[in-house]
Amino acid sequence: MSGNRRLRPGDIDLGHPDAFQDGQPFAYFEVLRREAPVHWNPPHGQDCGLGPIHEGFFVLTRYADGVEVSRRPDLFSSFDGTSALADRDPEEIAAMRQMMINQDPPEHNAYRRRVSSGFTPRMVQTLEEGIREKAREIVGAVAREGHCEFVEDLAAELPLILICELLGVPQEDRYRIFAWSNQMVGGEDPEVSSPELQQSAAMQSWAYAEELAAAKRAAPDDSLISRFLRGADSEEGVSPEEIAFFFILLQSAGSETTRNATTHGVRLFCEHPDQLALLRSDLERYLPGAVEEVLRFSSPVIMMRRTATADTEIRGVRIAPGQKIGMYYGSFNRDEEVFERPNDFDITRDP
Repeated sequence: MSGNRRLRPGDIDLGHPDAFQDGQPFAYFEVLRREAPVHWNPPHGQDCGLGPIHEGFFVLTRYADGVEVSRRPDLFSSFDGTSALADRDPEEIAAMRQMMINQDPPEHNAYRRRVSSGFTPRMVQTLEEGIREKAREIVGAVAREGHCEFVEDLAAELPLILICELLGVPQEDRYRIFAWSNQMVGGEDPEVSSPELQQSAAMQSWAYAEELAAAKRAAPDDSLISRFLRGADSEEGVSPEEIAFFFILLQSAGSETTRNATTHGVRLFCEHPDQLALLRSDLERYLPGAVEEVLRFSSPVIMMRRTATADTEIRGVRIAPGQKIGMYYGSFNRDEEVFERPNDFDITRDP
């Protein structure tokens, strides 16, 4: 774009990672919300590191539309085509469908019931003090050193420890898990990974999950993997593939989102010292709202895909069966119809 030409719908290809190189394109999202809340993003027909995207997709930018699509898995599926934007071959799609994030009810509900057994109030209460102690140790070590690389030394460390604790992974292996996770989710970033490294990391994670499952069969414990294995004899059953995919999903998505949110939080408080001073003035009062506002203002997840299962319409725009829909959470969370002063970072906001 040259000069100060006003942004228009179609100026940015949201299917390409370069659209997010300098952060989320909030100004463009604002244009779409105003002028084309259900916008057709045409295909770019090139391999962008996420796999070739052969077909265009609809971009949703309004909060209400995101809520409605998320509540209608019968009409907007995670199973058909998966929740990832890139088109993939049928074999890859079939494998990815064994992850909870790529399932619809009733399979999703059954999977979720098995997972939720590890997150009961009693289980969380059991873990809480240990998590707090680990947090104090991590922050204390950085404080003694006087400096750190924040993402690796602080933001990544606590969720990594917790994920390993939940899965029953020995803590000495957590840096291998961290490396594989980065390589699997960072395939579009040449500084982090590549398609070849992505595939290698997935294969190593799979092999590790199989070894871990074998160890838990021999010596059961209270880890989520053991709980999954105990479900293998239930009516619903659990396949070895499901266990491996569950391990990979929690290893990557579970740790990455927390890492992103923590990092964004510190960045935002550095950029808004008035909000930091307010938070410090009364932690008990302001911390819950601060967490919600960090998640709203800088969503740790950029987008998810759904695929239409039948002829439908959103805001009068016809969507045919099989067409893709991209739900952009950064735009939903700055929707002027829902949030007053959406571009202000305000920890006193009522979530």
